[in-house]
Amino acid sequence: MHRRKNKGIGIVLEKIEDMPKELNMEGTLESAMQVLSQITDYNEKRIFREALVKQSANPDAAAVFLMYNAQGWCKKPKYTFARVRWFKKPSAYESNIKEEENWCPEDWLKKL
Repeated sequence: MHRRKNKGIGIVLEKIEDMPKELNMEGTLESAMQVLSQITDYNEKRIFREALVKQSANPDAAAVFLMYNAQGWCKKPKYTFARVRWFKKPSAYESNIKEEENWCPEDWLKKL
């Protein structure tokens, strides 16, 4: 992650070009994003996201996909994600990433 203070070094284990298609969320994604943008209560949003994650083919990837794309600050949706195994973990703003492996948007990675 080349924009971080500690950039990190890892290997890409898996890459998904079209996350909604891979997660079997293709038809429901646009409508789900519209519903999420209209829900104002945080707890209701959480419950709705959890239901979407349970319906998907890969719950871990779906949770990360929704975390990045179902937020109000996300102006440009991210559809290509990579699962990275970290040898040297990158920093995550004020703390360090704790997991050995995690999903992140492909454009956050410098080299694949």
